[in-house]
Amino acid sequence: MLVQQIQGQLAAVAAVAAGWFTFLQARPLEVLFGGMVVLAVCRLLLTVRTRFFHLSSIPGPWWAAYTRLWLCKTIASGDSAKIFTDINKRYGPLARIGPNHLITDDPDVTRRILAARSHYTRGPWFDAIKIDPHVPNIVSERHTGKHNHLRHRMSAGYTGKEIQGTEEIIDERILDFCQKINQRWCSDAAETRAFDIGRRIQYLAVDSITHLCFGAPLGFMDQDRDVHDFLYTIESQLPIVQHFSVITEINTLLERLTRIPWFRSLLLPSAADQIGIGRIMGISKKVVDERFLPTSPPRNDMLGSFIRHGLNAKEAEAEISISLVAGSDTTATSMRATLLAIITHPVVYAKLQAEIDANIRAGRISSPIRDQEARDLPYLQACIAEGLRRFPPITQLREREVPPEGDVIHGHAIPGGTFIGLNAWGLQLDPVYGDDADVFRPERWLEAEADPDRLRRMHDVHELIFGYGNTRCLGIRIATMNLNKIFVELLRRFDISVLRPHRPWRSICYGIFFQKDFEVRVSKRQGQVK
Repeated sequence: MLVQQIQGQLAAVAAVAAGWFTFLQARPLEVLFGGMVVLAVCRLLLTVRTRFFHLSSIPGPWWAAYTRLWLCKTIASGDSAKIFTDINKRYGPLARIGPNHLITDDPDVTRRILAARSHYTRGPWFDAIKIDPHVPNIVSERHTGKHNHLRHRMSAGYTGKEIQGTEEIIDERILDFCQKINQRWCSDAAETRAFDIGRRIQYLAVDSITHLCFGAPLGFMDQDRDVHDFLYTIESQLPIVQHFSVITEINTLLERLTRIPWFRSLLLPSAADQIGIGRIMGISKKVVDERFLPTSPPRNDMLGSFIRHGLNAKEAEAEISISLVAGSDTTATSMRATLLAIITHPVVYAKLQAEIDANIRAGRISSPIRDQEARDLPYLQACIAEGLRRFPPITQLREREVPPEGDVIHGHAIPGGTFIGLNAWGLQLDPVYGDDADVFRPERWLEAEADPDRLRRMHDVHELIFGYGNTRCLGIRIATMNLNKIFVELLRRFDISVLRPHRPWRSICYGIFFQKDFEVRVSKRQGQVK
């Protein structure tokens, strides 16, 4: 009896299936259209639910709650740093910028999210920073334990502790930069030679980082050009990559497709490519392959340090490639932005040059200046701190994912799985800096010395420029050494003025900055202090 019932039910199911199959054969377009309508309605219902029931208490641009296209539009604008800052000014320290995306400019919240023992994790945003979707690097690794292990193995190289003559390498590159200016670009009383100092600072930064990484510069300054189209590659690829950090499904699809060899060769850059990211990979691969030869002697540079601490060839290749991209652009932006701020504020310029001259006369500055000597110049340090504060070089959101148990921020219950981006520029406008936080004014750091508690709080906010906790930038020492030297070596030798005071440069933001047409007039200082 039971068997007969089961047979009957199976026959009925088969009949229904056959009927549907016949209907599908007879009207395929109607079935396809109906399916698309059902999917569209389901998507609409999900969007409405997300808008009105998920993060609905948190204000933000009205249409950002419906779609990630608001984020895509903001990133594509080339002005995202300012837009994100304006969003937090308008909507408060926690604002909604996507269906599942928030942004904060609150230093306390940022520190809590980035703290070493925080339960927040790196979100899928970081997958966009992989050069190879199957090989994470120190910037993109999302697993906390693996990231910490990678930091441990790479810290000695990034900090310069295992690089032989780190300071001497930086001195060599900066002195070469000054000599090239002296030989090629100095103006005299009878003529003005337009000097694109922004582009040449970028060349200096690339030569410095490759000298530290590989033991020799790539030759940007000597050839006075973009060797291997390195900078062109970054500038053309990064705007595209930024969208991968929003439409993260692209990264997942790419990772899965490239497990198939044919798709891998079709979709991923290769070290054999003559253009694009593959060109950068090719530079790294060539050097790494040579280092892993049995006959290759150990080298005391950044790559040598990585190899000594156990990175294999694939890992070393990925880390060197990301170091060239991330290290050169951020350092160059810091130098350019701070220099522009100094030379367009006459009082600041005069004070800084006077401090440099006085210390040269007193014998407290070597030629070139030593890092420790620069740290003892209070106004120089105030200018550097203020330059970084007003123009943090990295503005990418670096989204973290709220832990499964959720969180409460500024009275709002935040569900687990929400992504929170960090507003780098907004953080540095915190009220602790005073009522004129949007103004470049180095004196604020010297004035705050009369109030040690306020000065400590200023430094606490300022250090967030370089990250915090286990994500704090490993290259701070090398970056600050460059900043400590470049302004002294330029201002002791030259007078510098912008050629177009109403539009001194073009600065475009795609998470990092591309700055062009920063043209200046450089002349040798009269009565230069030796």
